[in-house]
Amino acid sequence: MRIITTVLRALFIVSLLSISFTSFSQTAEEGEKLFSANCTSCHAINEKVVGPALKGTHTKHKEEWFIKWVKNSQKMIKSGDAMAVQLSKENNEALMTSFENLSDNQIKSIIAYIKAESEKPATTATAIAGPAVSSDSGTVGKVGNPYTSKINWLLFIIAVLLIGVIGQVFGILNKVSEIQGKPVINWGSINSKLLLVFLIVGMVAAIWEFVVHGKWTVYATDAASEHGAEYDSMFFITVAITGIVFVITQILLFWYGYKYRADGKRKAVYYPDNHKLELIWTVIPAIVLTVLVIRGLKTWNTIMNHRDEKATVVEVFGYQFGWNARYAGADNKLGNHDFRQVGVVNALGVDPKDPKSQDDVIVNELHFAVGKPVSLKFRAKDVIHSAYLPHFRVQMNVVPGLPTQFNFTPSITTAEMRTKLNNPKFDYILLCNKICGGAHYRMKMKVVVDSPEDYAKWLSSQPNLASTSTPAVPEGPQASKSDKVAKTLASK
Repeated sequence: MRIITTVLRALFIVSLLSISFTSFSQTAEEGEKLFSANCTSCHAINEKVVGPALKGTHTKHKEEWFIKWVKNSQKMIKSGDAMAVQLSKENNEALMTSFENLSDNQIKSIIAYIKAESEKPATTATAIAGPAVSSDSGTVGKVGNPYTSKINWLLFIIAVLLIGVIGQVFGILNKVSEIQGKPVINWGSINSKLLLVFLIVGMVAAIWEFVVHGKWTVYATDAASEHGAEYDSMFFITVAITGIVFVITQILLFWYGYKYRADGKRKAVYYPDNHKLELIWTVIPAIVLTVLVIRGLKTWNTIMNHRDEKATVVEVFGYQFGWNARYAGADNKLGNHDFRQVGVVNALGVDPKDPKSQDDVIVNELHFAVGKPVSLKFRAKDVIHSAYLPHFRVQMNVVPGLPTQFNFTPSITTAEMRTKLNNPKFDYILLCNKICGGAHYRMKMKVVVDSPEDYAKWLSSQPNLASTSTPAVPEGPQASKSDKVAKTLASK
């Protein structure tokens, strides 16, 4: 009986440990997804991007402090928290986005992910030959090797000497040509043959590029929006026409260069003009381009001037270097915002007292319902960005102080696209397609197209603005100008 009891206790303890380990793994896994969606635009684990590297930060701050900081760093700084003020000064008082939409458990998952990544041992390959990262400057470089440096300089010197020798050889050949009265090398023949080689190699390379790398472009997949088919049709027709013209003109250009090479037996004829030929090569391209432009203009007007009162209204907010999104609530109307209150009242500067903003939902991941029109309204905080959703054939500049918008209807769910591509990890994505700074390449947001039922379920699970806290506004002489404006805005 004692043996059975001991065995059962051991099994119970093992089960508890197993459950705890599984729970931690799941938490870290969820944290990785949240980190990727919310943090990667400004942070990395092992290197500085916009914000500091996060390796080991779980050991520097208490979990409660960490949660408050992530939710609203500005509130902590203004409250006089010594650690928050110091951290702000260490990073040049850069404004960190508030994530009040994240729950405590979600932030704990992010902390668990940071801990798991921080405790991973460095690989041997990285230690020996990998990049050395400076946590202070964020610069990345190879570990110096004096032998490699010497070899590089030796190769450079050899190359310079080789060029000098070749120059001397050609100088000698020119002297010999002058003495003999005839060229030693027929450069006209050599250059003309090189033209043919260049033509053949260039054409083969162009065809190879289309065949091999064409399948990796976004145009190799079906457009996931209703207007995308028309967009793709125009694109492929334009590529086909210009491609045919390119091939014909390049063949003629290089062939004539070869055929009529200088040989000393023919004389060039002065041919000043041919009105008939000039008319043909002017009128035909003009007609073709006019047809393409008119079709493009009609398609553009159809897309941009289409207004659907039932379209889901979503604001996309761009900043260096990330995106936020705000969904209009049940009234399908977005609340007012003030650019002076970005990061003060909340992450997007939305007026919390505006009745229309009470049911607004601020998220860090875009969700659309398949088959339902979407009206994307774009706004920028700092510099010009460009919102690019390649799979939907959607792109629009995001300009500070100049609201822009784009209307479209998603036609393929994420699950359907994963099946089509036979890629269970596929996700739609929002990118910045305009170079906006050093971490431009990290500026992205996950996009999910759901069934109407799944979309409604997801949206209902998101906290609205009325249920999230807002930072306190300081009073008295210590209040900054933006603080006073925030108080005025909040009191309206």
